[in-house]
Amino acid sequence: MKKIITFFAFMVITVIAAQAQAPRFGFRGGLNYAGISGSNVDNLDRTYGFHAGLTSRFIVTPDSFLTIHPEILYSQKGAEYEETGFELKLDYIDVPVLARIDAGPIYFEGGPQVSVRINDTVNSDKDDPVHLYNPDQLLRRASFSYVAGVGLAATRLGLDIGVRYNGEVSNINNSDDIPNIRSNVFMLTVSYLFPAKKRPPVETEYETETEYETETEIE
Repeated sequence: MKKIITFFAFMVITVIAAQAQAPRFGFRGGLNYAGISGSNVDNLDRTYGFHAGLTSRFIVTPDSFLTIHPEILYSQKGAEYEETGFELKLDYIDVPVLARIDAGPIYFEGGPQVSVRINDTVNSDKDDPVHLYNPDQLLRRASFSYVAGVGLAATRLGLDIGVRYNGEVSNINNSDDIPNIRSNVFMLTVSYLFPAKKRPPVETEYETETEYETETEIE
C-alpha cells in the first residue's frame, strides 16, 4: 500500500511541476448505487448512498485536451439483503487520480484509486450471527480500485455532470471466514471548479533586453 500511495504522490507532483497554466479546484458530489460481488454473495442487493468532496484539475496539454484530476471524496458503499433485513454500510475516503480527455462537450476519464475505510455499520432484523462479527477483523482497512467514466462538461462555467464506475481490484475481505468479496459502485456525479487565477506572463531574456534598449533610447 505504501508503494501505491508513493505512486499517486509521484503522479500528482509530476503534473504540478509541468503546469503551464494555473490549476483549478472545486467540489464534487452525487449519488452512489453500491454493491458487493464475489464468492457466495450473489443474493445481496445493491444499496444507495452518496459521495462528496474536493476535486481539482491540472492541465497537461496546452489545449486542455488532456488533464489530470486528483480528488478526495467521502463515499458510502455496501450492500443489503432485504429478505433478512441484513444491511452492510461501509464509509470510505476515496483518493482517485484520473486522467481525463475532453472531446468537445463530452469527456472520458479513468485511473486508479486508493480507498480507506473509516466507518462500518451492520444491521440485521433477525437473529442472524452475521450481525455479531467485527468488520475491523474481517475487512481490510484499505483497498485499491479503478475508476472509469464519461460525462458532459460546461468548461467555461466550471460545471460537469457524468457517470462513473468504481470497481475494486483487490478483495476487501481480510479473513478466510468470509468469501472473497469486492465492492463496486455506479456513481452519478456533479462537480464545480472555481475559475483559475491568472498567472503573470513570464518575461523572456530577449523581452527584457528590448525594454531596456527602448528606455535607453528615450532617455
